Amino acid sequence: MSGSQTKQTIIEQHQANVLLQAPTLSPMGRSQGNDLSVDQPTMPPAPAIIESAATALEQGQTHYVPVPGIDPLREALAAYLKDMGAVEYESTHVLVTAGIQESRFLAIQMIGDQFDGIALPQVVHPGARKAAGVRALDVSTLPVKAENGMLPSVSDIRECLASGCALLYLESPSRLTGAIFDKAAVQEIAALLEEFDAAAIWDQGLAPWVQDKTYTSLGAQPGMAERVALLGEAWPGMGLESWQVGYVAANEEWWEYMRSQKQIMSICTSTPSQFAAVKAAELYGDLHPGQQAKLAEFQRQALDQLSKLNAKSLQGSAVNLVALQASDARDIGAALRKGKFDFADGADFGAPGVVRLSVTPDNAIHTALNQLA
Repeated sequence: MSGSQTKQTIIEQHQANVLLQAPTLSPMGRSQGNDLSVDQPTMPPAPAIIESAATALEQGQTHYVPVPGIDPLREALAAYLKDMGAVEYESTHVLVTAGIQESRFLAIQMIGDQFDGIALPQVVHPGARKAAGVRALDVSTLPVKAENGMLPSVSDIRECLASGCALLYLESPSRLTGAIFDKAAVQEIAALLEEFDAAAIWDQGLAPWVQDKTYTSLGAQPGMAERVALLGEAWPGMGLESWQVGYVAANEEWWEYMRSQKQIMSICTSTPSQFAAVKAAELYGDLHPGQQAKLAEFQRQALDQLSKLNAKSLQGSAVNLVALQASDARDIGAALRKGKFDFADGADFGAPGVVRLSVTPDNAIHTALNQLA
């Protein structure tokens, strides 16, 4: 086979891979003020965070660091997880990643390789599908329910596990709607994993935007550290979005598989960014509550606006997102584009007819919804 034929074959194989055709969503805002498509609200880093990165550069911290990340950052991330109740995850089993998509890839591919396959929810961040499609992996689908905020029901999770699937990928909060599994559901899922000797990858990256301490992590349940890998972004809202600092926490065996693969892929995450993230961890406790309260008020106003439109909001607990479902979703999208607003199309997540808008610190969602009035 000639070189050109080989290239054409590779292109055709890529185009035939439905999972790889999932769109790539930017982890940070692409345009000033009008990008309402992102998962995490983009905020400027505090001066102390910038200073920390600059100091690291001045001190020559431009060389390779240990593949899992610098120890102070891994320790800070372990403390961050413990604040969410995941007390059984130690810093020695935390891996610093170059952003949430690398976290998804490492977890889905390297843990999935230890099982016969993985079950992805019917509605999930497209990055999860793309990660699953990079190398051959048997992927099954978990049905979701609109009344659950596009999350799988516990009964459907049971049915999936009973059918022989031993590895689940779950988002809580949902990356599309912000819906979460409540405490009772999380406890039931943990019990099911034990009953069927199964495991899960749990994306909890949007958890910091759930108010009133109602969030329950699957990693917070007893014994789950051996069965559940946790992933997410480091300290959302602290301005690290463009610096791409994510994490995966898992048991020793899975952690080593991921560490080894990361060394092949990207060796390490930017050293100055890691030192900046350590400083972000120090400031997070003081700054985040105010950020969360501000977004919650903007979200409340947006939901009031939506109540006057021919659209309904989908159940969600995260204050940084508003997902609306409407029969005329295409018209809504066209109106938003006309106003030069970017948004996330639910079809990219597996939910046609849904439009997801980010709630941002400048309250741009208010102006965007005015386009629909």
